[in-house]
Amino acid sequence: MQNFASSSGALPTFTSDVAINNGNGAGSIFGAAWTYQLLPALDATAVLKNVKNNAVPVSVGSNSFILATTEQIWIPVFTCPDDADSFRRPGGLSFVVNAGFIPSSIWGSNAADADQPYFVDWNGNGIYSTDGANLSTGSIWDSQDQAIQTSTGVFFRTTVPASSPYQASLDAVSTGDGTTTTLMITENLAAGNWYGSVAAGQGVNHFGFSLELPINNSTYQPNAGLFVGSGSNSVTLFTTSGVAGSFTDPSANDENNWKINRNLNATFGTAPRPSSQHASGVNAIMCDGSGRYISESVDTAVYEKLLTSNGVAHNEATLNPQSY
Repeated sequence: MQNFASSSGALPTFTSDVAINNGNGAGSIFGAAWTYQLLPALDATAVLKNVKNNAVPVSVGSNSFILATTEQIWIPVFTCPDDADSFRRPGGLSFVVNAGFIPSSIWGSNAADADQPYFVDWNGNGIYSTDGANLSTGSIWDSQDQAIQTSTGVFFRTTVPASSPYQASLDAVSTGDGTTTTLMITENLAAGNWYGSVAAGQGVNHFGFSLELPINNSTYQPNAGLFVGSGSNSVTLFTTSGVAGSFTDPSANDENNWKINRNLNATFGTAPRPSSQHASGVNAIMCDGSGRYISESVDTAVYEKLLTSNGVAHNEATLNPQSY
């Protein structure tokens, strides 16, 4: 990750479209996992070349996509030796990246665009659909929602505005909560294959870990009491009085889903939370590159704050969405 960031000036996006060379249909692998972007930094350019030359077309419902189903090899660095389902297995993936807060309505689902930062209507202005489009006005995106949502984690897929799409960077994290206190990567026993893609119904729940955010299912706004704002221009992710009680209230958000090592027997891609076969915790990499062992009994509020890359109040008047 750090080599990638050093050479490109930014971190990989959560998923991206990978152009192919073999002329199969649409011409790109739709929503390929962040793992594809890391292949050159892992001295695996030949693997990426093979993917581009041998990807195959598939149909998902009424849509046709390109998938890299022919390149099902094992890449050691993507797996943990204690993960029996992935270690030395073709396509094995033991690690997932920090995707921030995900609405409870799609947490654990195969929502194809669950990594887009437009699902939550943080500022309450009615723009909250999966692609940032207001269903009634046709507006295509909301810069404040994007800035707040991307402050809850590190890795997101976004393609708007086309002239300057959002892409996280280590510099942005360092000016927010700091690279030493922001989670980048953790283990997950239910991760998908490294060659997976959104086209196969593999969204954030296969490639990332996230906090399950309770929202109003009709307005897509965070449930009352979770976050405190000042008018429509700011949202405080964490207040001095603390909001952890709202998250741990089972009636609002079942922490048995998203906390560390919960539901270890979950089906692949249905539990985007840290998990491992290690005793009482998981290995994690922080954004500064340091390795940590995170206990499954870590305080809920501490864990929530470890996910956020900039868990403070934001104001649209002074906010540059590209900074987060």
